[in-house]
Order: sequence, then C-alpha cells, then structure tokens
Amino acid sequence: MKLLRFLVGILTMSSVVAISTYWATGSIWKATGGMIIALIVLQVGYFVYLLWAAYRPGAEAAGADPPESIACESIAWLDRGAGVRL
Repeated sequence: MKLLRFLVGILTMSSVVAISTYWATGSIWKATGGMIIALIVLQVGYFVYLLWAAYRPGAEAAGADPPESIACESIAWLDRGAGVRL
C-alpha cells in the first residue's frame, strides 16, 4: 500500500468520525476524543493485520526458494550474448 493512499484514508476516516461526532453531540471535545479512539482502533487493526499476514498458513511457502526450472528461466537471458560474463 502506498503511503499517500494510506494517509488520505486515515485523514478521511478521522474527519468523518470527528464531523459526525460533533454533529451528534455538539461538543468539540467529544469529537476530538472520538477521533482519537478511532485512530487507535485503526492502528490496532492494522497491526493485527500485519501479524496475520506474516504468520498466516502458507506464509513460509512464499519465502521459499523457487523451483529450479523457474530459477533457470529467470537467468536464461545471460546465455544469449547480452554482454554479461560470469
């Protein structure tokens, strides 16, 4: 995820929470508190997602070495006279 898209999403979400809380209560302090709580919940959810993505089943297979046929195909261009010597 790109940083700019992430920041725009955070700012949009916190603005919607703050504005809706202010409209519902009429208090700027409650709106600020609701926005801070929403930001904390978002950060905890993002952290849990990162843990899940790192430790989900099959995550160790993604980091494994590729099969020999794929590895050989990826360096096959070296044998075609590209001017690279090993």
